[in-house]
Amino acid sequence: MTAPSLRRDQLALLHLVQAAYRDGARSVCAQAPTGFGKTFVVARGVIAPTAAKGRRVLFVADLEEILDDTAERLRALGLDVGVIKAGRASCPTAPVQVASLQTLARRLDALPPADRVILDECHIAAARTVRDVLGHYREALVMGLTATPSRGDGQPLDEFERLVCGPSMRELIAIGALVPPRVLAPDRVLDKGVCEDPVEAVLARAHDRRCCIFAPDGASAADIAERLTAQGHATVAVLDGMGREARRQVRARLDAGEVRSLVTVRALQKGFDAPVLDCAVLCTLGSIVGYLQSIGRALRSHPATGKQDALVLDLRGAVWVHGLPEEDRVWTLDGSQGRTREAPAESLRRCSACHAIFSGAKTRCPREGCGAVLVAHARGLRVQRAAMIEASGASVEDRAQRYHDAIRDRLLKAGKPAHVAARVAHEAVVKKFYTTKEVA
Repeated sequence: MTAPSLRRDQLALLHLVQAAYRDGARSVCAQAPTGFGKTFVVARGVIAPTAAKGRRVLFVADLEEILDDTAERLRALGLDVGVIKAGRASCPTAPVQVASLQTLARRLDALPPADRVILDECHIAAARTVRDVLGHYREALVMGLTATPSRGDGQPLDEFERLVCGPSMRELIAIGALVPPRVLAPDRVLDKGVCEDPVEAVLARAHDRRCCIFAPDGASAADIAERLTAQGHATVAVLDGMGREARRQVRARLDAGEVRSLVTVRALQKGFDAPVLDCAVLCTLGSIVGYLQSIGRALRSHPATGKQDALVLDLRGAVWVHGLPEEDRVWTLDGSQGRTREAPAESLRRCSACHAIFSGAKTRCPREGCGAVLVAHARGLRVQRAAMIEASGASVEDRAQRYHDAIRDRLLKAGKPAHVAARVAHEAVVKKFYTTKEVA
């Protein structure tokens, strides 16, 4: 069976990357929406040709699913591939190495040689481990891959000298690589809670779809899964502590129709490709990175099922803050977009495994010897009744005004003077709604 060839838009992104290297850049960040096929592009268009020239390639990722998928793709191309991951048999002589970021960070004194380094999900490059690893490859060409070149904390992605952008989400929808999103949201941004209980929302609006629900915490995710399953809508919670084999089984059951929906916090925002999903349910506002990555889980086309669109149930009104998912966006490396919203103070938490009590926004129990991932107890999501409308049908002026009001109100609550809040909100509206040129 002949392997699929690269599409014209995928080749165009490769040409932009190559042009950046020819211009003297040593590190290039390549951006394209979730569902573009970035791993496939680098496997066919970068790794295979580089290995054919006798050069060594290192592909780095932080999720085991991505490592396994990439190694499998590369072996299918006839390449000799080694995997660097704790607990796995290694093959140090292989010219192509697929490596866990965490494992590399623990072996800084014995990193494999590489002429080319590819970093998946490179918007995490702010992590010290990434800097430490990349510091050993100053002579190599570095390529980063991401759908959202934003760290979420306002800091620049300064590990990269150049940013090149692939096609927009709208362009991928036009060629059938993605399906169009249909966003239902409350008529305003909700400061707290949701406009509708996510269980009720799925049963009433998406009972015949396969959903990926993004809950505010692990305990809420488990509670949502239990209540949906009790209503006959088989749902599984996929959280950070779930093992690789268990995640594979969940995906197989989802594809087979044994599981209707999945619920998670962040574990499925990246590295989980299940085109059968056709609904994303958002219970938080989040950052622009989480917003686009979450919705992207439901956007991949799936001709076998006749998938026509993706329903987005935005229960907090995040669309008024981040815009419609398919809007054209300006991406840069300077950290100007995707700043994390200020989080409210967290209440005390109790570890569900060892029962230790602690404070803060930790996702793992800090008690020595425990380290359990699920540390929160389910608290009923506060429901603020608000009219659900189809955000895709709102005019640009209406969406711009809602975005302006959301930013202004948030700044006022943070104690900013009224004139400052109004000015910042106005500047944000101009930048988001009236500047659509992509940076290449």
